[in-house]
Amino acid sequence: EVTAAAGTALIFDEIITGFRMHPGGAQALFGIRADLATYGKVVGGGLSIGVIAGHEEWMDALDGGFWQYGDASFPEVGVTYFAGTFVRHPLALAAAKASLLHLKEQGPKLQQELTAGTERLAYTLNTALEREQLPFYVAHFGSIWKIKFHEELPYNELLFTLMREKGIHIWDGFPCFLTTAHTAQDVDRIVAACLDSARELVAAGFLKPARPTAAPAPAPALGTTAQLNQPPAPGARLGRDRAGNPAWFVADPSRPDNYRQLNVN
Repeated sequence: EVTAAAGTALIFDEIITGFRMHPGGAQALFGIRADLATYGKVVGGGLSIGVIAGHEEWMDALDGGFWQYGDASFPEVGVTYFAGTFVRHPLALAAAKASLLHLKEQGPKLQQELTAGTERLAYTLNTALEREQLPFYVAHFGSIWKIKFHEELPYNELLFTLMREKGIHIWDGFPCFLTTAHTAQDVDRIVAACLDSARELVAAGFLKPARPTAAPAPAPALGTTAQLNQPPAPGARLGRDRAGNPAWFVADPSRPDNYRQLNVN
């Protein structure tokens, strides 16, 4: 409403969230309709591709407005020139069409099942890691998950080296994704390889069991938009903390025009 009233484009970067969390991406999860949105390789089924989509008010300046293939029609508005190695690549476009048709055919259950599998992986690992007081945890959202250490240690990367020896390749410090190719047995293998590797590092003296000072906050449930939009306190507003992470804030009664962060852990 604010951007619409100001005549400003609301742009969503859906490179990560688009089609992964919901068929409608973060926009559908949070109940917000953007004017423009960007998408990445998930649209191309893994092939290199970038997509800009949005309302005609903003898109017409890029593609010249509505026109049809196979007849004498042509863009009636000036087209913005842009080029690149993968722009309109025939193979990427064919893959994108197939991927989008598959996503449409599967519907929301595809993302729901991937999210459920990721939640099982994270819950199983985090429960065991907490029980054994190991110094890392799994953060997750949708089908994205990442191993995060409570503090920087000199030999953190050895965890991933040992996991690779057990057949689980994770690029050190980077996020991971569950896909429809992964089975429940694959998830069990990941959990087992991670725990076995951590125990080996503890036994060798590279990791020290240490209970974290604060348990990691669980990822928000992806069941409904209402759950995601529900403030933890009346009048709370979304913002970012000093580290750049999403957080809830409320007005500070002792300092007019200032806000203080809510602890929702």
